[in-house]
Amino acid sequence: MTAAPKNAYEKLKERFEKIINMENALGILSKDAELFMPKNSNGDRTRQMVALAEVAHALIKAPEVEQWLDEAEKNKNALSAEDRRNLHLMRREWVNRTALSEELVAEIARVELEGRDIHVALRKTGDWAKIKDWYAHAFDIKRAVGLAKKDKLGVASVYEALLDDFSPDLSESSVAQNFEMLEKMLPTLIGEAAKRKKSLPDPIPLTGPFPSEQQAELCRRLVTALGFDFAKGRLDLVDGGASCGGSSGDVRFTTNCSNEASFIKAVYSAIHEGGHALYEQNTPEKWRYQLAGKAMGMALHESQSRIMQVQACQTKEFFQFLEKLAREVFNRPDDPALSAENLERLVNKAEPSLIRIAADEVTYPAHIILRCKLEKALIEGTLAIDDLPKAWNDGMTKLLGITPTDAAQGCMQDVHWPTGAIGYFPAYTLGDMGAAQFFAAACKDKPEIKSEIANGNFTPLREWLRDNVHSKGSLLTTDELFTAATGEPLNAKYYLDHLSERYLGKPRADNTLLKKPDGPVKNPTAR
Repeated sequence: MTAAPKNAYEKLKERFEKIINMENALGILSKDAELFMPKNSNGDRTRQMVALAEVAHALIKAPEVEQWLDEAEKNKNALSAEDRRNLHLMRREWVNRTALSEELVAEIARVELEGRDIHVALRKTGDWAKIKDWYAHAFDIKRAVGLAKKDKLGVASVYEALLDDFSPDLSESSVAQNFEMLEKMLPTLIGEAAKRKKSLPDPIPLTGPFPSEQQAELCRRLVTALGFDFAKGRLDLVDGGASCGGSSGDVRFTTNCSNEASFIKAVYSAIHEGGHALYEQNTPEKWRYQLAGKAMGMALHESQSRIMQVQACQTKEFFQFLEKLAREVFNRPDDPALSAENLERLVNKAEPSLIRIAADEVTYPAHIILRCKLEKALIEGTLAIDDLPKAWNDGMTKLLGITPTDAAQGCMQDVHWPTGAIGYFPAYTLGDMGAAQFFAAACKDKPEIKSEIANGNFTPLREWLRDNVHSKGSLLTTDELFTAATGEPLNAKYYLDHLSERYLGKPRADNTLLKKPDGPVKNPTAR
């Protein structure tokens, strides 16, 4: 008996499964190149990866894909809500891949590659005059990208089209509203946190050496406790920055244990990347090879790394667990610096810094708010590139009470803008906001979460995240996901509550309890 012909949506699912499998292969090849590839094999590996990327790009740009999308959308009412969401994601992915001219795509690639080299060469000098024209070019290129995508994505502004690359389904107005709340509250909170810190005893500094192999053992024990499945992934050591990649069925992540003077950075980079890895490992199996089954954007991904790193593993309860493990692994039963109380004082600091990547938890969002405001103004043309250093310095003075002495400490410090990663910065603080909101809801649903963390048992938290976040993939919009899990869309108040409780030792006056929705949240069929 001849099988019935496939309809347009079924053809799309077959096509996207092929594309996703190619992207998964690229993820494994990339991590293998970083960690295991022989040093003289780079040429072959580059050719392999370029070939796979070109084939995947051609598969989505093929004329029949647009025809299938048009036909499937005409008949979308016959699909389930989950399939309609998957179809919506297919259309968005197609727009992102096809909205740009070949010339613009090539220039984006050039900006990314050359911008990184230019940044490395000039950042430390702080010579703004030498780099400002490149910044202007990078913003011009990304403005063109936003213009090309805006109407096709159905978003409100050019900047929102750029935000969508990293934080899909979050409107610019929603981001602005939450960031305005943070900007209003942060200066007072930062000032009070710094004042309170001065009233507390200084922490006892760690005294190394903490051998790298013992740090690695500590990290592996910690991510095992978090729930990472080593039968479906790996943790490896690198000399540079930690990262997470591979594929959902084969997750590879790294940490850096080379600094033997302290194990703190190694531990927290492992936990951070382990949070990303857990999210990837627990995306919905049924949708594993469709867009609806993928983790949803950098803002959501950051919420899952930060809920482990900051919300769970900077609590008093976690430091009790960390003390026990650290004393065992490093064989230091009597070292006073390894007490839970001292480790907490070492990690939970509040002190303004000029450099974003060195910022503590309290002051970090101020860095992001400033960058978000400036990049939006540059994209919209309300701020000239020549005026960027002064605008930066004014913003730092207003938000943190400190002023850079040169552009190296100011607007030239990050690689994002010279490489065209414009719209990325908000995802960091959106992730922190999401982590705080999810953790508050999880602890309300499962009050035992914190006490179990003291015993090294992350199962209650992990199960809550699996049921409410990880297993949803991209089947819900961001607002729907938060509403289903916490009772309301993403809201900065939970992040402010968290910062106040941890760093001021008291709840905010307007703190309110989370409310769960009365009924199930419906899947949308459009943005």
